[in-house]
Amino acid sequence: MLQILTKIKNHASGFFAKFLAPKTPRNLLILYSIIAIPFFIYHESHLPWHYILALCLVSLVVGLFLTYVSLYIIQRYWVETFHPFIELGVVILFIFALWLAEVLVFEAGTVFLFILVAIAFLIRVLHLAEYARLLLAACLIASNALIAFKALQGAEVLSAYLLFKNKYQIEEKDLNDWAVTNNNQYWNEELQFGFTLPEGFYFFKPENLTMENKTGAGQIAGLLAFSDHDAERYPFVRIFYFPDYLGFQENQAVAEFSEFLKIQVSKGDIEDIQEIQQKELEPFILTSKFWTFYDLLRPRYAKTGFILVDTPNHDKLLLHITENLEKGEIHEQGIREFLSSIRFGNRLQSN
Repeated sequence: MLQILTKIKNHASGFFAKFLAPKTPRNLLILYSIIAIPFFIYHESHLPWHYILALCLVSLVVGLFLTYVSLYIIQRYWVETFHPFIELGVVILFIFALWLAEVLVFEAGTVFLFILVAIAFLIRVLHLAEYARLLLAACLIASNALIAFKALQGAEVLSAYLLFKNKYQIEEKDLNDWAVTNNNQYWNEELQFGFTLPEGFYFFKPENLTMENKTGAGQIAGLLAFSDHDAERYPFVRIFYFPDYLGFQENQAVAEFSEFLKIQVSKGDIEDIQEIQQKELEPFILTSKFWTFYDLLRPRYAKTGFILVDTPNHDKLLLHITENLEKGEIHEQGIREFLSSIRFGNRLQSN
């Protein structure tokens, strides 16, 4: 028995000695998994467990693949330092990762890239091998982190979209047919709903929206935003459609929007949500509910909420409104103009 135990101990010692040997790709991949999995679970904790499992799997596969390829490239570069094709490939990958993470959208990101390229050029000219290896490894690690995180975000957007979309199994209609007159009046015959586009606003049809913009319990019918390229720049109004046969009620609207806010908080987009009371002026409004919040992406306090209305077809429209806080006003001017211009059951008149 003692010999068997000694043999088992020796095998275990040999296994752990080999496993814990430094600088092995396997150990680094396992270490990456140990660090990444808890982060992925924490980041997606607002979703059901099966969504969390799928998201973790997608992100882990992408991250492990990129890490393995990076380790191989680093090993090759350590042997063949200043290999031009390896350097060119890493530069392209790094720029792609910065573009994917939208770092280059900001001037600071472009300046950072320019400085890094200048430093890399200087190291290349002076033939500083150790610094070249460290810089290449740093670029690969940063690229891996950015691409893996964007993969997680992309899978998260898809899962949130499906999570809301599958709740009511709506038989979707084509809601892209918006008629527009010369004085910015919009009309949708399918919805029997129209409005006048406020000055400074732009209208996006459903076919022109990203999956993230479409995420909501109903079918997206359109979006008004204060930007011609950023549909999430507020003030904005997202219009969601619920057919009559669903019997969509006020309590369901509150529950769905509350769930949407929880997801935004869990994603780290907003915090400090406070419910507020306000009385809407338009007679066609069935119910409304608004909250103030602190926007972590655009550091400021703002307001978000919904207005539920009934159309002549007895369908429901949920207007998701996010806007800047206006002291002493129910809504800021553009939103007030939009709400006061809403028409049902009759076409808007052209000039």
